[in-house]
Amino acid sequence: MILELATITLKPGNADAFISVMPDAFPIVASTPGYIRHELHRGVEHPDTFTLMIWWETLEAHTVTFRESERFSAWRAVWGHLMERSDVVHVTQVY
Repeated sequence: MILELATITLKPGNADAFISVMPDAFPIVASTPGYIRHELHRGVEHPDTFTLMIWWETLEAHTVTFRESERFSAWRAVWGHLMERSDVVHVTQVY
């Protein structure tokens, strides 16, 4: 199992809009083969920064099956215009 950790920094003042559109975005990613589950967390000290965690069966489920599909562009169409930048890393559980 792979955990995708995405740090999403929004353009200032877009946090409420981001939160309101994410219920429309998550079914897109959830329909991807290899998707397990997700969580979205908001920064306390930096409320325009969110941490998105998505669990995938394999790295390729994210990097190929999702990112190279039409789902990715549909996903980003929902909320990408609100984003300033994002950083993504993949991790696997040790303990």
